[in-house]
Amino acid sequence: MAAMAPLTNIGAASVIGGSGEDLPETLSRKATEDAAALMTQMQEVMTAKVGIFRTGKAVGEAMTELEQLLVRSRNIGLRYKARGANPELVTAYRVQKMLKLALCVACGAYARTESRGAHFREDFPRRDDAQWLKRTLAIWKSETDTLPSLGYEPLDVMKMELPPGWRGYGAKDYIEHPDTPRRSAELEALKKQSNGGDRVRLQAMMMPYESLLPERFRGRNEQIDEPITENL
Repeated sequence: MAAMAPLTNIGAASVIGGSGEDLPETLSRKATEDAAALMTQMQEVMTAKVGIFRTGKAVGEAMTELEQLLVRSRNIGLRYKARGANPELVTAYRVQKMLKLALCVACGAYARTESRGAHFREDFPRRDDAQWLKRTLAIWKSETDTLPSLGYEPLDVMKMELPPGWRGYGAKDYIEHPDTPRRSAELEALKKQSNGGDRVRLQAMMMPYESLLPERFRGRNEQIDEPITENL
């Protein structure tokens, strides 16, 4: 079998995450990492350790392994040097971004000490609205970072049409947000006030934010069993 051509470094600052202006120069460099192999290893780590059923220990191990793969991805190279249709170049371009996204998922999952939706932490089996009813925001502050920085955006229960509650399956075993009872009572009072009136009017009373929408999105929202007609 003929020996494989040496890998050609495409450079973290050129094609990967960059403009590609240095591609002619980087196509002539040697490198050691294969993009397809890195992508396969990333897929295996995510499947084995950051699946639907997970533990903090497994996710922590995944973070370490993904971080190592990200560092290695900064030395990705090419065997096929064509500047036109080149699947290897496409994989090399994408894999570092995929690794960063995988790290966002893993880091967010590790920090979130609860179970939510279909993602179950075996070491934290309860949903915890009091601590974790918030969006995870991940950012890469520098090209040299090997882990994302995490921030959070709390959700305002008092602006929800339907505050979080029991999902309708499994045990009613969750930690309630402190504002949920107050919002639920407020919504029940609005329903009594509407006296069984029009659902659109009731919705406007519950969520009076139509003025914040672009004009083309305002007005009644049609339902299958309640089509909009000229008489409405």
